[in-house]
Amino acid sequence: MKSTALFFYCCMFWMGLTQLQAQPPHPQEAAVLEALYAYINGRNLGSPQLLERAFHPEADLRYMKRDALHIWTAEDYISKVQPGQKKNCVARVISLDIEGDAAQAKIEIEYPTVKFVDYLNLLREGQQWRIAVKSFSKVPRPKKRVLFVLTSHEQLGETGKKTGVHVGEVSHVYKPLHDAGYAIDFVSPKGRQTYMYGVDINDPMTNWLLRNGSAYYQLTHALKPEQVDPMAYAAVYYVGGHGTLWDLPDHQPLATITKTIYENNGVVAAVCHGAAGLVNVTLSDGTYLVNGKQMTSFTNREERDIQQDTHVPFLLESMLRQRGAVFSGAENWQTHVVVDGRLITGQNSASAHKMALELIQTLESNASSASVK
Repeated sequence: MKSTALFFYCCMFWMGLTQLQAQPPHPQEAAVLEALYAYINGRNLGSPQLLERAFHPEADLRYMKRDALHIWTAEDYISKVQPGQKKNCVARVISLDIEGDAAQAKIEIEYPTVKFVDYLNLLREGQQWRIAVKSFSKVPRPKKRVLFVLTSHEQLGETGKKTGVHVGEVSHVYKPLHDAGYAIDFVSPKGRQTYMYGVDINDPMTNWLLRNGSAYYQLTHALKPEQVDPMAYAAVYYVGGHGTLWDLPDHQPLATITKTIYENNGVVAAVCHGAAGLVNVTLSDGTYLVNGKQMTSFTNREERDIQQDTHVPFLLESMLRQRGAVFSGAENWQTHVVVDGRLITGQNSASAHKMALELIQTLESNASSASVK
């Protein structure tokens, strides 16, 4: 991901059975954000004046070093800032909680090799909010990265129904990769957030994803293709959802990203309708990536079973076969994953977790082979 200063706010959310909606903003939200932006811009642009506006004069910064608490006055912190010296990082507001005259925010600031996590306690003086305490931690950024591709399409043909990203196909792959030490970014044709469905409130992985501020922020703030450096990724994973059938097959920038990752010895993966993003990916020798590959996807029988076969622009299984894929499918709704070298595909949502485990195993094997060379 290219390093540019991006300042966003991720609203608090509640969880429904089929979609997620943001809560109405708190009346003091704008005033609190003004203080947070003064802090972010003051820090990232090298402006002591903005930092003085953000921090209370008696504020302090707290962190642990060698298991000992260190306290740094805001005055001393601001004095160390070199005016006009910009930072090569990405900053984002992950969460914000306001109650009465107090507020707390979580901010992540990513550098190429390290990430700072700030927890800011703010208090209100009259109409102005200022930071009273900043507690922070420094954590290394994983060198291993995986790019998740999402659809931006939200209409299910002419049915009048909504479609978009299947949340379960995100969570059941994101969580295992996260636990294995991989960093994850999201990209979609239009960037930002797409309509989400398939939320199971009894599913622990989905609950984890939606309650993890960093993960949820990334999911709802997808990059645009032009913001992606494909050389930074060990793998690309196409998330399913019917929307993929409309906007991913002919999206050349995403196809180029996928081709670059694959030809750089990276891994390509897809679950369910996500394989629609692979049907037109062409390699440097002019052949389709899927040609001659053992693979699977949402099957024609499954599409007919849910009576969507007449509403989608094409049947994915049929299209993959036309492109030369050696297709296999299990019975409807059964787990089925196919691995062919550095191409890994899962048939449906039930296959997402197993596909994730195969992806991790392939990535680790790839890394071991590279280190031997």
